[in-house]
Amino acid sequence: MVTRRAIRGVLGNFLDTYTSRYTEYDGYWLFGFIVTELAELRIELLTPTSDASDAPLETAVRSAVAKFADQAQKAGLVRPQVRDAWLTIRKLPGPAKGSINGVPCAGHNVSFSAGAVMDGGRRYEREQVVFVAPHNPNVELRSARESPN
Repeated sequence: MVTRRAIRGVLGNFLDTYTSRYTEYDGYWLFGFIVTELAELRIELLTPTSDASDAPLETAVRSAVAKFADQAQKAGLVRPQVRDAWLTIRKLPGPAKGSINGVPCAGHNVSFSAGAVMDGGRRYEREQVVFVAPHNPNVELRSARESPN
């Protein structure tokens, strides 16, 4: 039986990992590339993805599916224990101000809400709100890591 603590940990760790600087596109933080056009995006986390495109939106979907699978595996969850899992990324209304590398920037607050329904029917959700500014290579630092794309 899956404990409530295990699935909450999976969802929380998934959100922490997914919204981190390590979710990249072309060496930069991914979400700056999609925030301008973003209204709401729902990603089915149990649906396999293809590598057909390396566009930012497709990269966001592939990364979410892979990072959720990784966190579930680390927690010892197996596929039959999770009936459904999803991520909803939603740009919150109105502009927001924040900073990137100490430089003030205009952007948006973005809600990342992950949820799962377990085999017994119980539903779990976690949310994280993150400031995201549109991609600006003059302010952002490019990662020195090799890109998986």
